[in-house]
This record gives sequence, C-alpha cells and structure tokens, in this order.
Amino acid sequence: MIKGLDHVVLVVLDLPAAVRDHRERGFTVTPGGEHAGGLTHNALVGFQDGSYVELIAFHDLAAARDKHSWAPVAERGGGWADFALHSDDLRADAAALGELVARPPEDGGRTRPDGVALAWRVVRLRKPLPFLIEDLTARELRVPSGDAAKHANGITGVAKVVLGARDPAVVARDHAKLRARGAPEIAVRAADRDGVIDVTFG
Repeated sequence: MIKGLDHVVLVVLDLPAAVRDHRERGFTVTPGGEHAGGLTHNALVGFQDGSYVELIAFHDLAAARDKHSWAPVAERGGGWADFALHSDDLRADAAALGELVARPPEDGGRTRPDGVALAWRVVRLRKPLPFLIEDLTARELRVPSGDAAKHANGITGVAKVVLGARDPAVVARDHAKLRARGAPEIAVRAADRDGVIDVTFG
C-alpha cells in the first residue's frame, strides 16, 4: 500500500547555492550524495512528518538532456519537478494501479557523502501523477530524521502539493485511484503545462 508522501523534488541549478539559501531561510539541510549514473547530486530537507524536499542538480545539463525527465525543468531555470509516494509493496501497488503505470519497476540508488550506499525501486506513473518509491535498503538511511528534521523556522512538514494539469478532471480522476491505495490528498488546478506548480509547508 501507499504509506503517504515520500518527498517533493526541487530542481536547482547550483546545489551549494541552494543549500546556502535554504539554510538562510531556517531549514536544516542534509547532504544527500551522488546518484547512480553520475548525472545528479542532491541535498535533503527532512521533516518531522517523514517527508522531505529533495534539492537536486545536474552535474552537466547538456549530457543529461536526453537521459533525464527532469532536465527540461533545469533548462527552464529550475523549480518544482515531481513528487514521490512511499510504497511498502511496489509490485502490488503497480498491479492495482494498472493502466496508470507508465513504465515497469526500475532500480535506483545513491551514495551518501559518508560512503553509505542506498538502494530503492521506483514505478513511474502516467504524467503528471507522482512516482512510487520502495526502499531496498532501510528507509531511515535515506530520509533525514531526528535533529536533521528540525528547523529553526518551525516548519514540520509538507502541507500540500499543487499539481497543474491541462485536463484537471482526468488527473483528479486518476489521483482518486492513488487515494484508494493510501495516497494523500493533493490540489489539482488547470494549467497550461502538466506538473507540480507549488508546494506549501506547515
């Protein structure tokens, strides 16, 4: 089943600059590491509700242009790119969601700055729906918690994800199938481009 919001993805052009900016805004930021494949690196803003913001940047955008679905967001100057839902049984969720699944399960991972290797599996759904992620290594190794999830600005979690859609009625209908599997509520608004258009915190 889907256990809730896993994380939201914010594409940035300069990771060290984004980390400094978020720290200046009162967030605790945890270095994330290097993703498998070497195209991207990240840092994380964890929350007490168990979710997090992933700050992700491309090492070489030109090299990633035809290889990564978030590259167009970087080419537009960065911004919200996607969000993920945490699954404790990815294959069962994928089977239940049927035609909403865009690609079969794919393995991923990253290596933290301390050398710890993380592994997970994802299922990509029909855009602009989120992707599902299931940890193959312990989730607590991937997701910041404890003091790393406490922030000077008092924010404790993601309050709402706002999803833009060219056909909001269809996206709302499809998201209802995710809700039946345990997904959190999101806001769906008419937009000229499919994708996450805002994230609010609480």
